This record gives sequence, structure tokens and C-alpha cells, in this order.
Amino acid sequence: MRSFPLKTCRIASGPEDTRHRQRLPGGAPRKASQRKTKRAPPVTSRISPIWRAGDGVRWQGRAGIFRRDVGDGEHAEIVIAERVYRVRIEELA
Repeated sequence: MRSFPLKTCRIASGPEDTRHRQRLPGGAPRKASQRKTKRAPPVTSRISPIWRAGDGVRWQGRAGIFRRDVGDGEHAEIVIAERVYRVRIEELA
């Protein structure tokens, strides 16, 4: 007599069986093109300090003095060794 190995069947018992299957909110299965999408990374926003005239700043490893905001929301003027530089505000530290 020949014996066959028994196969164990897993019976769906609730939420632990459905954790690998992503479904739409209505319960329908997702399309193949929707299954392997990656989530977008979280957006990190950088808070830049508010610079005032006369504040000490560092730009490209050099110490300087903040002169003024140009007004376009992106650039500022700083003074380093009696020279005026127009730089991006994001580059100031």
C-alpha cells in the first residue's frame, strides 16, 4: 500500500489571512498595475530662520553679515570682507 504525504490546508480565519492581499475600500481586489506601487516618501520641510540686517551668517564656510532680502523670496545680499554677494537664502547658515 502506498502512502501519500498529508497536505495541511490553512483555513481563512479572519484578518490575519487578508493582510497580504490589498483590497480597495469597497472590498474589490486591486488591479495588477496597482499592486506593486511604492508609497511616496514623507515630505520634509525645512524651516529657514528669519534674517535681519546685521545678523551674522555663514556662506560656503565664510563668515559674513546679512545686508538685506532682495524681495524675490529666494535671494539675499550679504557682506563678506567689504564685498556684497547675492546668494540664495537656503544656502545661508
